[in-house]
Amino acid sequence: MKVVVFSKKPASARMKFPRRPRTGPEVEVYPVGQMRRMIPALEPGILVYLDVAGLGELERRRAVRLLQNGTGFLFGVIDPLGKEPDVAGLFHAGAVDYIGRDFRRAGLSPKRLERVMAWVRSVRPAGGTVASESAPQPAPGSWAGVVPGREHGFAFLFVEVDEVEAMKRRHGAENISHAMDTFRAFIERFVQQHEGRLWTWAGFGGLVLFPIPSQGSAVWREQAGAGAPVLCMLRIALSRVFYDAEESPLPAVLSFRMALSTGSIVYSESDTGGVISDSLNSIFHLGQKFARPGQFVLTDEALALAPQRLRSICQPAGSFEGKRIQTMMTPRYPAFQRDGEWQPGD
Repeated sequence: MKVVVFSKKPASARMKFPRRPRTGPEVEVYPVGQMRRMIPALEPGILVYLDVAGLGELERRRAVRLLQNGTGFLFGVIDPLGKEPDVAGLFHAGAVDYIGRDFRRAGLSPKRLERVMAWVRSVRPAGGTVASESAPQPAPGSWAGVVPGREHGFAFLFVEVDEVEAMKRRHGAENISHAMDTFRAFIERFVQQHEGRLWTWAGFGGLVLFPIPSQGSAVWREQAGAGAPVLCMLRIALSRVFYDAEESPLPAVLSFRMALSTGSIVYSESDTGGVISDSLNSIFHLGQKFARPGQFVLTDEALALAPQRLRSICQPAGSFEGKRIQTMMTPRYPAFQRDGEWQPGD
């Protein structure tokens, strides 16, 4: 049997696993950062362990979700510090093993693997291998179904800071650099909460992807994930006041604009600059040429993803490149009035 372990400290974890053991499993240890790239290519039937030592709560949850959404392999969790708060929840998520503090003493023994596989066979007649016909299928519009090199449907969220050159002159390059780090972290935090992925970022803005079914899906639209792109955009817009007050190092309100559209691209995780698509051209044109400073716009197709009760927060803003555009209204800052924002009492 082959075992793959993902660990934040591969060198430390590897000490528990001889590379070419005379008996027991052949174990390969990789950094946690490579999980997203490696999971789609893992061999069917292998056993994958996540070493959660050194991972923060958000990192741990994201890593477990990656394993949970994978297909063709079994997974377990190694918790040498015994800090996992919900062991039962791991098994509810599909884990087949949990190794706590004993790992520091005993490592991963062949006998333990035999017990794990015997248990798997007792609950999965496929003999421990997650058979393709019995494996849970990726939910429509989930990252589990997104394969690099293939075309997929996405909602594209464009985010970019306004009046960059003026900001540089006013606040200095070093202050701006620190502010952009905090702004990117602010955006990424909301994106992760809505199952999005920050796909590109270039200093003062970037592009977020949310997977959606290319041809639409009634099941997907009934789930909360259907409205995630619009909800993410709205929550970023509503939370900018908290960013300015609590996170931004700048003395003034940070103005930025957002644009949301839908389309498809041939997905790539590494060479994002080499991806050519009409959908990409369209979202960048919408964000850079149509949206005004401080404005949040979206196409009719993107607005259709939102729950019906939220669509009234948008109003027509005209047409652009053959598409009807809506602008999202947001509460007005008392000292910073902007066109298109809600008036007090509206």
